[in-house]
Amino acid sequence: MGIFKRMIAFKWPILLFEAIFLIGGILLITTGIKIRKQSKISALISIVIGTIITIVSLYILFWTFIVGYNS
Repeated sequence: MGIFKRMIAFKWPILLFEAIFLIGGILLITTGIKIRKQSKISALISIVIGTIITIVSLYILFWTFIVGYNS
């Protein structure tokens, strides 16, 4: 547990920035699902962009935890 605490203590600004993008991607996906009946094109674009942002954010979060942002 001490290792994770130390990792978060040193990297919290980067993790916060990445978490904001992750939340934004998830919000885009949910918005796209909610507006699907009104506008299919807008919903599709929102879901695709949200999925891309979420996947990229998860990938960067993973590498920030494993390798670090200064490597």
